Amino acid sequence: MNIPKQNNSDILDNGWWNILPKNSIKWIRLGRFDRPVGFWLLVLPGWWVLPLTNLNLENCVILMFIFLIGSMAMRAAGCTINDMWDKDIDKKISRTKKRPLASGEISNLQASLFLIVMLFIGFICLYQLNIYTWFIAMSVMPLVILYPLAKRFIKWPQIILGLTFSWAVPTAWSSANEEWNLGIFFMYLATVFWIIGYDTIYGCQDKKEDEVFGIKNSAVSAKNFLTLFVGCAYSLMFILLIISGYLLNNSNFWYIGVSICGLHLISQVIKLKNIEKYNPLKIFKSNVFLGVILTLSSLINHMVS
Repeated sequence: MNIPKQNNSDILDNGWWNILPKNSIKWIRLGRFDRPVGFWLLVLPGWWVLPLTNLNLENCVILMFIFLIGSMAMRAAGCTINDMWDKDIDKKISRTKKRPLASGEISNLQASLFLIVMLFIGFICLYQLNIYTWFIAMSVMPLVILYPLAKRFIKWPQIILGLTFSWAVPTAWSSANEEWNLGIFFMYLATVFWIIGYDTIYGCQDKKEDEVFGIKNSAVSAKNFLTLFVGCAYSLMFILLIISGYLLNNSNFWYIGVSICGLHLISQVIKLKNIEKYNPLKIFKSNVFLGVILTLSSLINHMVS
């Protein structure tokens, strides 16, 4: 069995894509299909929201599948936009300098065509949903485009990322034709703080180089109080999940799932105290587990209600 190993960048040397024609691998890397953690973190908030609606289980599963495909396409589109904006920055950072755009393996024109294809796939997924959801989903595009710019002008671009990457929450709620209430608003805010926390951890990989080149992110801005910053973000997420569960009249199974997630968040913060020992990428990736737990608790809550 070939275990993917990582070279001095964030490009994995080996994996399932080795069975594909060599010329196609650069597109896999551009869309980050070789690293699925990103699209799981994008879709999971939508997945744990859908069972909290009045949908029956069959329609819920159908929508979860549509959201999965859509998230894969839109995450690839977002990464492409990000790499087009950050090409010159990525060339300077050891972890990102071998990305297809930064290395010159793919041109801006080729990346633009790839972006159009991914957006088209996303549109097909969106077309399966109600018209009102089209407007909800499309309204996030300015944030998608602006996030790479935020890294140039503000010290806390993770706030913009949090607002953007959490958009599956209102989109999923809208797709089920539910009336808006405070519960789903608090769920959205909880997801925003979760993303701010875990992306700050992700940014710790490049913290030293980012400081040298003047690249702004919360890992650099909070370097002297990193544990406190992430701990506060995660605490707010936990509290808001409890409040949203109460406002949405969730069963005890939701709170059991949130409690398990709370313990997991605590373990992440503890590991941050010794960031040199614990790989920040591994801590970041562990958030997929948290999303799965919330999705399972939401599904059980749906089945018993």
